[in-house]
Amino acid sequence: MRYTELANTLVKGITEGKFAVGDQLPSELALADQYDVSRTTVRAALDIVEGLGLITRRRRAGTIVCSNTTSNTYTKSVNTIEDLVNYASHTEREVLGVANVVADERLAAALECKPGATWLRIRMLRTEMDSEGTPLCWNDAYVDPDIGQRIAPLVPNGTGLLSQIIEQTVGVTVADIKQTIGATTITGEMARRLLVEPGVAGLEITRTYLDDAKKPFLITVNTYPADKFRFTFWMHRAPTSG
Repeated sequence: MRYTELANTLVKGITEGKFAVGDQLPSELALADQYDVSRTTVRAALDIVEGLGLITRRRRAGTIVCSNTTSNTYTKSVNTIEDLVNYASHTEREVLGVANVVADERLAAALECKPGATWLRIRMLRTEMDSEGTPLCWNDAYVDPDIGQRIAPLVPNGTGLLSQIIEQTVGVTVADIKQTIGATTITGEMARRLLVEPGVAGLEITRTYLDDAKKPFLITVNTYPADKFRFTFWMHRAPTSG
């Protein structure tokens, strides 16, 4: 993604001395113009650089280089939610169907809920925003029934996250997101919709959205063909003592 490329460029500039400790980085607008990206992309890149302990950002003071070596900790919680928003704004949502479901043992295990729990399931297909509408992933969203009945008529084909629609309509905001990644097999209608052969390997990403009371109100299960998704994260060596 563009913001990770920009983050890499800024990190390299700081660690190699292009920007010295105490220097002020160009403004978000200037960086957006320089690298021909949006300000949203610039903010996401700066989130990464700040998480590495290289910069501080303060209103009126701007973005200041505070270190030329990365810290031994990296917090990515807020950036993760921003990543999802960025992804959702660059893909199309096609609603395939809405239904009330009762979790059997298999679904309950997948959603980490009790068997017999009821959910409103919104089934969708995510596609690229290109002329062909290339399919990216199959998405089953399980919504708290009380919330689901209110937002289901408001979920059109288009961009954006269900969590944003829920926040705007019901006022429930995301406090935390738990993400689980595992292997799966793509079969049936899912294979047909994703334009892959039945039985091919896939990647299943389950995200549990929790409100301020730590109660799950939305669970999404996203299934990608193996060649459509790559998960990348950085690891940094902790400084040695002495």
